[in-house]
Amino acid sequence: MNTSQNISAEIIVVGAGMAGVTAAAVLGQQGHTVILVDPRPSCPPLFRCEKLEPHQAEALRKFDLLKYLLPQAGHIREVRGGYNGRLFKIDPIEQYSMYYSDMVNLLRTHMPNGVECKLGHVERIVNSDELQRVTLKGGEELTSRLVVLACGVSSELQTSLKLRKDVIQKDQSLAFGFSIARLDGLPFSFDAITYYPTTSTEYVDYLALFVMGQAMRANLFVFRCASDPWVRQFVKQPDQMLKSSLPKLSRLIGDFRVVTKVETGRVDLYRMYGQNQPGIVLIGDAFQVACPSTGMGFTKLLTDVDVLAECVPQWFATPGIDCGKIATFYTNPRKKAVDDRAVKAAFFGRHAVMDRSVLWRMYRLRLHLPMLFGRRWPVCREA
Repeated sequence: MNTSQNISAEIIVVGAGMAGVTAAAVLGQQGHTVILVDPRPSCPPLFRCEKLEPHQAEALRKFDLLKYLLPQAGHIREVRGGYNGRLFKIDPIEQYSMYYSDMVNLLRTHMPNGVECKLGHVERIVNSDELQRVTLKGGEELTSRLVVLACGVSSELQTSLKLRKDVIQKDQSLAFGFSIARLDGLPFSFDAITYYPTTSTEYVDYLALFVMGQAMRANLFVFRCASDPWVRQFVKQPDQMLKSSLPKLSRLIGDFRVVTKVETGRVDLYRMYGQNQPGIVLIGDAFQVACPSTGMGFTKLLTDVDVLAECVPQWFATPGIDCGKIATFYTNPRKKAVDDRAVKAAFFGRHAVMDRSVLWRMYRLRLHLPMLFGRRWPVCREA
């Protein structure tokens, strides 16, 4: 690197969501100077990932970040499988629950030395082999060796960077988030339940119930578009609609009611192309989005950060960040495997619920019969 260049930081991370704060923290731990740019001083309440799976918790532990979340996280020690008003399995597990914005804001307050958090809206990025120029709204310019895009890319940035968004599946799925309580006021007798519908007529994938603080949080995943009247009806009358879609749920968990506003999250599956450019790398949803019902969005994000943390020291060992160096991130076998598995799992889940062909009817029968008779059966989301 030409040390005469007056750079603002070695790395600029654009976007202080979970991908951005994790990347900034890990790269800062390596000793790099990092500027984390976001237009908001803190993450607002957003309905996104609310639960950490065991391998995700292990990745955060590897990054030395899990310790900041544990004091405020709900601890889930077992997950029960429910179907047709009955339990069919109980699995011991290590999971943690926390609102997405709480996770992000906790990590933002524990950035290592060398990471500067800067308020600003990125309007333009000019990239090259040697120097990256990031222009903020108002005209301020930041420079760096590398730019990490860790947020949704605006149409203006897409055009200026010659990126192309390829929509793989429009209206892939919808997620609903809300909390429930027992009518008798007593606490629920479980940490978590994953409850599956008995039919596919409502296009429901599954309901995940898990303890979060003093509340029981619910995430419902369905394969419907946002304009579907069913969706509007669910938001208005969640108690009635939930009991209609999962009629025997109360037999398993007791009589309950929805006690919070219903939040919704709509997902189009997409992937960016034209990403192999000098001096800039896309991670997390900036590159490819995952269907939330698969639980792979956070896995993909953490894999991206882990692979990036391996690449950056090698890139910085010699001058310049050309396309050849950037390509080693996108072609990394671990990253490619997770990206491909996320797409495969998304389509598998959608077909498993919506497809009316004989093949998929037989699959559902094969899946449901062991549940019905209380025998353990692996629920494959990625076959």
